Amino acid sequence: MNGFFWNRALLGSLLYLVANPLWAQGVVEPPSKEPVQEREKQAIPEVELSLRSITLHAAGKGWFEYRGTITGPGVFRVEVGEFELNEAVRVSRILDASASGEIRMVSPPDPVQPAKSLPNTRTLGDLLVSMKGQRIVATEHSGKKVEGTLVAIEQRTEIVDEQRIDREVVTVLTETGLSSMWVDDFASIDASDEDFQSRLREALEKESRPAELATRAVEFVFGDGPEREVTIGLMRSVPMWKVSYRIEGDQLIHRSIVENTSGVDWKGVELSLIDGSPVLFTMDLRSVLRARLEPLQRPSRQVAMAPRFSESLGRAYANNELAAPGMPEETIGMSDSMDMMGMDMDMSMGLGGMGGGGMGGGMGGSMGGGAFRAMPRRGARPTSDDLFASGSGYGGSLNQVLNETSDAPAGSTLELQFESVALEDGKTALLDTLIDPVSVNDVSVYRQSYHPTATLLCLEIENNTPALLPSGPGSVLAGDQMRSILGEVVLPDLAPSVKRLVGYAMDGGVRVTAHPVESTSEEQSVQIDPKLHLITIQIQRQRETKYEVLNRSGDDRTVILEIPLPPTPYELQAMKDKDIEVEKTDAWHRLRVKLPDGGSREIVTMEQYSADDPNKWGEISLGTLEGWIAEGKWPKEQLEMLQSILADRRELNDTDRTLEGLLDLRKHLVTELERVSNQLTRQRGSSAFPREVIQRYQTELLKLENRLAQCEQRMQELAKQRRSLVDELGMDRDLPSALSALKGFVIDTDLIPEGMSDVLPSKSATPANQRNNDPFGGDPFGN
Repeated sequence: MNGFFWNRALLGSLLYLVANPLWAQGVVEPPSKEPVQEREKQAIPEVELSLRSITLHAAGKGWFEYRGTITGPGVFRVEVGEFELNEAVRVSRILDASASGEIRMVSPPDPVQPAKSLPNTRTLGDLLVSMKGQRIVATEHSGKKVEGTLVAIEQRTEIVDEQRIDREVVTVLTETGLSSMWVDDFASIDASDEDFQSRLREALEKESRPAELATRAVEFVFGDGPEREVTIGLMRSVPMWKVSYRIEGDQLIHRSIVENTSGVDWKGVELSLIDGSPVLFTMDLRSVLRARLEPLQRPSRQVAMAPRFSESLGRAYANNELAAPGMPEETIGMSDSMDMMGMDMDMSMGLGGMGGGGMGGGMGGSMGGGAFRAMPRRGARPTSDDLFASGSGYGGSLNQVLNETSDAPAGSTLELQFESVALEDGKTALLDTLIDPVSVNDVSVYRQSYHPTATLLCLEIENNTPALLPSGPGSVLAGDQMRSILGEVVLPDLAPSVKRLVGYAMDGGVRVTAHPVESTSEEQSVQIDPKLHLITIQIQRQRETKYEVLNRSGDDRTVILEIPLPPTPYELQAMKDKDIEVEKTDAWHRLRVKLPDGGSREIVTMEQYSADDPNKWGEISLGTLEGWIAEGKWPKEQLEMLQSILADRRELNDTDRTLEGLLDLRKHLVTELERVSNQLTRQRGSSAFPREVIQRYQTELLKLENRLAQCEQRMQELAKQRRSLVDELGMDRDLPSALSALKGFVIDTDLIPEGMSDVLPSKSATPANQRNNDPFGGDPFGN
């Protein structure tokens, strides 16, 4: 603890003695309050220019113009913050018609040059570290002096009465060598170098100054000339001016909130506020930049490897089109001139629009009436007063460039102009402007997703100006002297000729009841294509929704029903009621209707679409065909065609059922033939059966074989008939699963040459489990 208090006391005395080593003894006069290095007096006199015009952009940039009358040469300085220097360097200019001028400012330090370092006065140790290498005279408490060069300062730990105490040790190079001593043993330490003392005084002066934003002066130097009016302008970084709105009845009032942080008072300046969405960048233009060079090794006289050259074809080509594929690039000649595609970079701008009434208001500022204008796109034709026109000299101010034009395109930028604004530095002004012409109407909007029955009071705002109104909050006021607030809104970006709905309160006086959607479908027409065997039915599907609207608000109301766009492919049909207006937006249909107080209205919306339903002849059910024929609303030719298709389908079904029965009969006959043949074969060599019985076996076999042949012959005929019906109906020839057994003995007759039998030789089917009714040699016929 003793070392800590000693260090504080020693630091105080050291700072006093180091900063006042000579004048404390009366040898040298104390320095004046002025800086050591005073500015050189300029040979050019300073002139005074007044701030006349300010253009503030909502993106955070401002254009400041100073004007005045001068005679002869002169210099005008503008103090700007260090954070604004990049803008000042990028955009600043002098307008002097009689003499040339120049813009200059103090150059920033070169990174190659060593920066000026000031002593660190945070602690005694830091200060002594800053004095390393200085000649010092240290005086101990006993009066003994130690002279030499300060070599090092370090901290060591000393144990006193079993306590660890950190003490600082200074090492001094004296005539006898290095000596290390405790710092708290010295009463004072003086520096002999005047330059170090000057830098120490500068550091102490810097510490004593209050914290201020660092500024730099931009100098505008005018040449010699007669009495004339000159203008200078520069771009500065400014706060974004903000937007709010007030709706008073059918008027839209734009309020601009502007802060003056420029460091100077505005006295009767022409203020222009511009809104838009420009693309902006920031770049450090105030630092000294050194080119980055790639290091190379030391050149060598040693010969490197010989280069390779491409083979030449003996002639030069005029362009690449004549060169053969794969030709090396070195052998292709290039044209000496190339046309470069350029862009029209005409940045001249015009000012179009209309003037509106101005409403005064302010907080720390005043104004003399506002004007509402629109800034058109770039490339507008300059007028005769445009200083950017050809032959006009150096160029004009920003406000002079924004000349009026007869037209303004949609989406142009908003500009608000105030002829005279007074605003002190550090104050904020509230500037009101009447936007005209703008249409503002009250409507009640119903959206079922927002509320199932209630409507929302909305402002229907239509921008009839040529300017883009920026987004901002707003208040809806009503009543005597506009004292009652009805609600608040957020006005979106409003492009020219655009109408927007903005809700501000619930409307309890208008109720809407929406009934469920009813869906129906109706067949409109039928088309039959014999070539493709298609029947196309055109079906019209409809969706109806009924809305019941009741107005009991006490006033006549304009009600807007927001109906969602129907799902694809439905389309909203025209309303039968001619007094209902229909508007379409990106996601809604808006139905507008006017209702008197106490009136009610039923509104029915119909959405419909027509679709074609193609069906193959063979895939349509018989019931559907019979229903279409029974309706009797089709033309005669189509009705006859439908009856023919129905007859073919019925005949095909009957044929399939007959074939299924014949297949079962054939299966039964094959089984009987196998059984009788097995009985006859087993008993043929036996004497148990007389000849008459064997003959009966043989006769029965012949009958079965004849019936089997007849069955297969009939199946062959029906199969041919079935193929004809299938082809007539445009169906595939693939057999259904119930008739798959036909593939074993009935083939496609189209593949059989003429003269050959249509019936294939019968194959012995695998019999079912044979029953042995008479295992002991009984009568095979059951007798």
